Amino acid sequence: MIYRILVTIVLLLCAPLAAGQNSFKVVYYDAFPPYSFKTQDGQMTGILVDIVTEVLEKELGLKVVHEGYPWGRAQRMVFNGQADAFVSVPTSARLKYVSASEQPVFVGPINLFTYTNHPDMAALLRVSNTSALSAFNILDYIGNGWAEANLPQRAYKRRLLSNISSALQMLAKKRGDVVVTDRVVAHYFIAKHNLQDVVTELPATLDIVPFSLCISHQSPHLGVLEAFSKAVVYFRQQGGEQRILDKYK
Repeated sequence: MIYRILVTIVLLLCAPLAAGQNSFKVVYYDAFPPYSFKTQDGQMTGILVDIVTEVLEKELGLKVVHEGYPWGRAQRMVFNGQADAFVSVPTSARLKYVSASEQPVFVGPINLFTYTNHPDMAALLRVSNTSALSAFNILDYIGNGWAEANLPQRAYKRRLLSNISSALQMLAKKRGDVVVTDRVVAHYFIAKHNLQDVVTELPATLDIVPFSLCISHQSPHLGVLEAFSKAVVYFRQQGGEQRILDKYK
């Protein structure tokens, strides 16, 4: 109850600030389902888009504009002050031109997937860290920043494909041993391609990746970060995050 009262006070304090400013433009990678992608009519949708809408717009009262672009362009827009924010991992390079929310918009678990009835299933079930993957052929995709940082090709056997969808389909055909990727993304494409019977998720979570609200240092909305962090925690506690996740299963 005390926590809820504190959140309410913060929201009330932020209301005049939000009312007196222009719209809040958030840019996203436009081809990153189920986190952020365009519908057939060109509107942005996805888990990150929906959470930002619920918290920034419905809870904090900001007028939010959601736009999608190729990821490099979206980041440049925030860097140049052409957009207020994006939602991503707050790396040291990004923190040179953005400030990130203390509480993430969403936390993506990095999990391990193999094909059903893999002959070395017993060994795969024992994997608890990345070093144990050096003996296996990893199917990966271009642009997987987590894998580039944690599974360097000089130390691991990584075959790069065009996207995660292709990697999972190749795994189903037994063209590699494992796929290491965001669990939410994997589940989305496994369901989309009906791979539930041929792709198996292993129990280990190798890492978690925070997707934070990253606001440009040039944005007039920097002051909303504290309120956002409090509001997104409350939103999560009230089951809002799970309702959105269920929508994209």
